[in-house]
Amino acid sequence: MYKHLSVLAFLVVFNSGCVAEVEEIMSEMETSRLTQDQPLEDTTEIKASVNLGVGSLEISRGDSEKLYDLRIDYTGEKDSPEVDFKRSGNSAVLKVELEGKRGSSWLNNDNKINLEISPEVDIDASFTTGVGENIVDLTGLKIAGLELINGVGNTEIYMDSINRASCRIVDVTNGIGSLEMTGIGNFAFSDFNFTGGIGESTLDFSGEWNTIGDVEIQVGLGSLEVTLPDNIGVRIKSSKSFLSNIEMPGFKQIGNEYRSRNIDDAEKVLLIRLNTGIGDVHFTHK
Repeated sequence: MYKHLSVLAFLVVFNSGCVAEVEEIMSEMETSRLTQDQPLEDTTEIKASVNLGVGSLEISRGDSEKLYDLRIDYTGEKDSPEVDFKRSGNSAVLKVELEGKRGSSWLNNDNKINLEISPEVDIDASFTTGVGENIVDLTGLKIAGLELINGVGNTEIYMDSINRASCRIVDVTNGIGSLEMTGIGNFAFSDFNFTGGIGESTLDFSGEWNTIGDVEIQVGLGSLEVTLPDNIGVRIKSSKSFLSNIEMPGFKQIGNEYRSRNIDDAEKVLLIRLNTGIGDVHFTHK
């Protein structure tokens, strides 16, 4: 009998400790929301950077009269976001950071950043994503520069209409996650740089191609699928490892250069510098 009472007493104490611990964890996992917006005023350009460790990021076109509209959902008392905004003359700087170390753990994944930016300002954008599903829709915006680093999440980037600004550079890096980018020909960039790690990447160069810029692609261990429009000619200068696997159906190889079938007739010719490790690269010209 005493043995049973001892076991019962142990269970009561043990369970009481567990309940307290669970209550503490659940309090840390409560969802909070931060919202912020700024009027457009006389601002003509903004430098916007977002750094998200764990969670989902969504970027899109916003209200013309608002410089930006920001909404952040986050979990955890010790995982609040940091937002810094400054305006100087016609320029503005917005920095958003949410590491997500505790807020989006194995118990929950409610960290979300939604940022809408006015289509009336030139945007110098820098986005860093971690674990999560991310959608970066730049259609209708004025992108003067773009840097995007995708860590281990899944990221989609769109530019479905011609860029409303001259873009000096587009710099995209995919680590071990999945990345899909479409409408690259709409960016009107001077330089486009892509670096692929061990993840899967898709680059669709469709678009208006009002500007023909320089393109450099580096692929390490991962795979890359590249789609090129048939209304422009393409030259690909390749520097590859003997272990890499490159497929370019419809291209003619001359030394270390590959040329599309329409190279002699095309009004616009795109030069791509390709450097591969041991990954798989497949080009489609259609």
